[in-house]
Amino acid sequence: MTVLLSFGEVLVDLLPTDATGKHHQPIAGGAPANVAVGYAKLGGKSYFAGGISADHYGVMLKQALAEQGVAIDYLAEVPGAATATVLVNLDEQGERTFEFNRNGTADMRYSNQHFDNIPWQGINIFHLCSNTFTETAIFNTSLYGARCANAFATLVSFDVNLRLSLWQDTSLLAERVEQCFRYTQVLKMSREEADYLALARDKSLALARERSFEDYLQFCLAQGVEVILVTDGANPVQCITAQQRFSVPVPKISAVDTTAAGDSFISGFLFALGLDLQYDLGNLTLKQRLASKEHLEAAVVFATRCGAITCGQKGAFPSLPTLAQVS
Repeated sequence: MTVLLSFGEVLVDLLPTDATGKHHQPIAGGAPANVAVGYAKLGGKSYFAGGISADHYGVMLKQALAEQGVAIDYLAEVPGAATATVLVNLDEQGERTFEFNRNGTADMRYSNQHFDNIPWQGINIFHLCSNTFTETAIFNTSLYGARCANAFATLVSFDVNLRLSLWQDTSLLAERVEQCFRYTQVLKMSREEADYLALARDKSLALARERSFEDYLQFCLAQGVEVILVTDGANPVQCITAQQRFSVPVPKISAVDTTAAGDSFISGFLFALGLDLQYDLGNLTLKQRLASKEHLEAAVVFATRCGAITCGQKGAFPSLPTLAQVS
């Protein structure tokens, strides 16, 4: 069984409970925490690493992770720091907007030393996203974690997962995201995020023309990324490598809440990529499977089913599917 370590923020989603949007229910969430839970609910061995508060929300989050089967050995309790919260608003199509309260919160206080205490030789996949890139200290720690993973030949999965409202200075965003590409084997982003990053890179380089989506994909591959997964709402998912490219249609659904859909997708992809690895008669390693269209396509199909199921329910952890639900 492959082992996942997901790093970043675990926080409280405040979901509206009525049409007025004045009343909210606190639910455990945070993109990398969702990925850890999604992987565990499918049946994988999953760890979560990140800073966590000792306040009542922190206690709730630690319990919620453990109840979903996520190992919390690498959580770091930060005394005196509050839990990050995010106010989630949903429109009629289930699309969401976010209002974050994340100033000096526990999730921003993980350190290099915490990563040094992790036995990396037992980790097969390290996953992170850009929400820990917004401040210099936690950005440097995030890259340190990716470098640790690389040093132990651990596959690195990076979900861009842009939340612009978290950034005090968005001029730093593209450069920081792109610094992570050199350590990344699997890169997930939405088409909207890819277009945003392409335009931001053009501005930073003062280019005379706008870099196209296709140009940006080639730039990512040139940095060392091996597989790019591009989601685009109801449109097919694109899978791009240096050698091949294909698309996979997504199931047609009526979305209730898309909050954790991308997290469900990437956790499903990573789980399916390593499924029954020990029984692979071709003796392909996890990274070798990235060059196999058969393995990639099967993993993307599985991932789209996970995302579709998640869109049919409200909340994050509760909406992430089990293997029986996907199968």
